[in-house]
Amino acid sequence: MKKNIAVAFASIAFALAGAVAHAAPADANQASNGSEEARPLTRAEVAADLAVWKRAGLDQFSRGDSGPDVNSPEYRAAYANYLRMRRGAEYQAELARNTGHGE
Repeated sequence: MKKNIAVAFASIAFALAGAVAHAAPADANQASNGSEEARPLTRAEVAADLAVWKRAGLDQFSRGDSGPDVNSPEYRAAYANYLRMRRGAEYQAELARNTGHGE
C-alpha cells in the first residue's frame, strides 16, 4: 500500500513538473535579464494544475506499481487534453477558484 502511494505521488510530481515546464508562459519564469530562472509555484497554482490533471483523467493511469503506459493512445489522448486545459480557460478558472477570486 505504501509503495502504491509513493508511486502515485511520484507520478503526480512528474506530471506537474512536466506540465509546468511545457505549459507556463515563457515570460513567467524568466528573470529581467532574459535568463530562465524558475520561480516557486504558489499553492493555488499547484492545486489548479492538479485539478486539471485529474479532470483530464491522467490520475486513472497512475495506478499500480509499473506506472502509466505513456505510449498508449489513451494516455496520449488524456495528456493532450490535459495540456489543452492547462493552457486554456479551465486552468485559469481553477486558479481563480483556488486564489479566492473565482465564482
